[in-house]
Amino acid sequence: MIESLKSIALVILIGTSLYQSFLLASYSPPKIEPIQQSNYVQTETLGKQAELQDMLFPDQIIVHLGNQQHSVLYPTNYYYTRLLDNIKQRSFRGFRKTSMYLVNVNWEDVRNKQQGVEIRFRDGIPFTILQQVLRIEGELPAENDKVTRIWIYSKGTDEDVRAFFFTDSPGVGYEVIGADFTSKDVENFAAFGDITNLYKTTNSGDYYLPVKPLRLPSYTFNYTQLTADQLKQSLFVDPGITRYLKERDGSEIYTDSKRGFQLNRDLRWITYSDPVAPVESKSEVLENLLAGIKFINQHIGWDGKYMVARTPQKQLFDNQAFTFRQYYESLPIVTAQPEGYGSLKMQVQKGIISGFERSMIIPDLKTAQRRDGEILSGDALEERLQYYQRRSSIVSIFPAYHPVVSEKSLTLVPVWALELRDGTYDFIE
Repeated sequence: MIESLKSIALVILIGTSLYQSFLLASYSPPKIEPIQQSNYVQTETLGKQAELQDMLFPDQIIVHLGNQQHSVLYPTNYYYTRLLDNIKQRSFRGFRKTSMYLVNVNWEDVRNKQQGVEIRFRDGIPFTILQQVLRIEGELPAENDKVTRIWIYSKGTDEDVRAFFFTDSPGVGYEVIGADFTSKDVENFAAFGDITNLYKTTNSGDYYLPVKPLRLPSYTFNYTQLTADQLKQSLFVDPGITRYLKERDGSEIYTDSKRGFQLNRDLRWITYSDPVAPVESKSEVLENLLAGIKFINQHIGWDGKYMVARTPQKQLFDNQAFTFRQYYESLPIVTAQPEGYGSLKMQVQKGIISGFERSMIIPDLKTAQRRDGEILSGDALEERLQYYQRRSSIVSIFPAYHPVVSEKSLTLVPVWALELRDGTYDFIE
């Protein structure tokens, strides 16, 4: 009897529970509050996006015309673009390591008497990265040498074309076993040389100077500066938890407890850092470079045309450092001090960006005011250099824009940039 009563009570309880659940579902639906979009933190991109291929191009292309005549072409120049496009369509297959001092080539004759093309990367570029812009086929050299020059030449009609890759290791180079060029191609390449503006060299081709003054305009722009709020929105997951510190030197530090950035308003300079735990495996240069470009695309953007200027010397275990050089028209923007407008420096470890530095200045290109001008010819420059105290330290001379920043404007002044052995620059207007 007692067991029967228990069973009846259990059935009643289950039935009551089911009935209450039915009533709740029918008459009291749960209220779902939509999350406002403003509650999400979206990354604000302040500039344009760019691809690696947009940032890989030679500093100069030197066209050797024979008869001791040379033409130097700079980026964005019509003949530069046409010639480089032609070379990109050809291939380089197989490499033989050699000593550039012992190889059976009279480089003085090749430079002054034979037609050819010399493609220059001032700070050098690894084979794996160069392969992203040129058709380099087959197995790449295993060493960590950087390519500083590619020289393609022919002795004349029906002669075999030879191609050499020079590196940043003194005397070390690679001869291309299978170059996809004919002597007719080299002759056509020479036709891209500008015979109205010839260059000469007096130092075995270390650098070339124009016979006539170079006509180069200067430009003046209004500018704005990146603000702390813009950077917080771009770099921090949750800008609302940002802490602020002011250093004794006047610089400002903003941090979300994990990553942070520092503003030096006197230098108009930003330093961002995101501490990364050290790793024991090697980091691939190309992998880290692509990760760095992707990071800037997603968080800051590129406020102009940039070139991959410097890459790590070797495949390091720790942070790899990259430098991107900004260009305006055909010329790089170069400053004497490390913290200057025109460069972006980055540290990457195993695909993670551990830090970057750049200027706070954003020029308004629509406000550009152009002023025609020129810089010295080679003879006048050589005369000035006779009295230059550090002449023996010069490793390269090239035309560049030197930025002059005032409170309200940025002026790009055309100059001769002198690159010195310690990595610094000096300028002659």
